[in-house]
Amino acid sequence: MTNVEVDQSVRMEMSGDTVVAASDDFATTVMITARVKQRVEETLLRRGVKPNMVMIRMFVGAILLSIHNHLAEIGSLTIDDEYDGYQVVIRSLLLDRIRVWESAFTKDRIVIAHIGRKSRAHRAAIRVTRGQAKAGKTLTAAELLAVA
Repeated sequence: MTNVEVDQSVRMEMSGDTVVAASDDFATTVMITARVKQRVEETLLRRGVKPNMVMIRMFVGAILLSIHNHLAEIGSLTIDDEYDGYQVVIRSLLLDRIRVWESAFTKDRIVIAHIGRKSRAHRAAIRVTRGQAKAGKTLTAAELLAVA
């Protein structure tokens, strides 16, 4: 079982593309373009999602889509603490969605903490943001909405 770290480059609520990276024995990156973020935001607001939860749900969706192929390998998941005050909500939403694929996944395996600039996930996200590497996948609005 691996200890996976997750980081993002450019927060969801900021203009520009966002990259979410997960890394340990593997490294995955997903990109959400600014246009996709706008479409997802509009759709979630129309669905009645509270404005303060839209970006949180997109963040959780991007995390899930970056790790879902590796769920069986993950011993623990450490997510960089990007959204102060939303740690419990992020953990809860992520756990609910993970359990669709991996029912035995427990909440104690999800930790939200500062992971720092030396993290492999941080370096992977930055490399894609700077154009030094390509994202493993660029998410569509439909993919993100399916899990957000």
